[in-house]
Amino acid sequence: MIQVKNLQIGTGRPKVCTPLTGVTQEEILSEARLAREAGADLVEWRVDFYQEILQLEKVLETLVLLQHELQGLPLLFTFRTLAEGGKRDLSIREYHDLYETVVTEKLVDMVDIELFQIESLGRGMIGRIKDHHIPIIISNHEFEETPADPVLLYRLNMMEHFGASIGKLAMMPQTEQDVFRLLELTKRASAFVSIPLITVSMGEMGKLSRVAGCLTGSAVTFGATSKATASAPGQIPVKELQQIIKSLAE
Repeated sequence: MIQVKNLQIGTGRPKVCTPLTGVTQEEILSEARLAREAGADLVEWRVDFYQEILQLEKVLETLVLLQHELQGLPLLFTFRTLAEGGKRDLSIREYHDLYETVVTEKLVDMVDIELFQIESLGRGMIGRIKDHHIPIIISNHEFEETPADPVLLYRLNMMEHFGASIGKLAMMPQTEQDVFRLLELTKRASAFVSIPLITVSMGEMGKLSRVAGCLTGSAVTFGATSKATASAPGQIPVKELQQIIKSLAE
């Protein structure tokens, strides 16, 4: 179980996280207000969408305003690379400086770092984030397939090995069997790793995985305030997602 502000992740019902995908500061703050009003448990700022991402002072200014707008809701900070479904790439130095800056200023409550970026960033980065007592989601996204179970379990083990507070797998199913396979793997993953997990089968075919956390143990699911703000294919509206999860948890 991970405590983030007043939110406990990894116990009880799955928590609903809403992505903020605005290009401008104004759009981001507007989306944050809608996410709060819709009943999200936490929000994720997908900073790779932000047009002024290379201006670190503007990033920090936006974070200050975001924290005020969210009124206590936890804020997850994520830069998603092109290879894993993001909007742009940064050099390793830019990626490092971005995370180092926001963590040092303590303006975020959690961060997401891609598994395949860690070796380039250096393990020291993970240590510094942990020194600031900021939980880390180590994530992996595949938009072409759902790899074989041994591959997925190996990646989860690597996430725990590198110091993840939470491990995340978001995979694209090619068949319904891929969806059921990821659900089953999530259910039995506690025999292989001890950290909370987030697992998602993306796209229309994978929608079942977004509401099945009560059964499988996936700790967080992602829901959008509108189709326009969805950060991945298959995301369900926040209010609808909360209603389904509440019904399943009763």
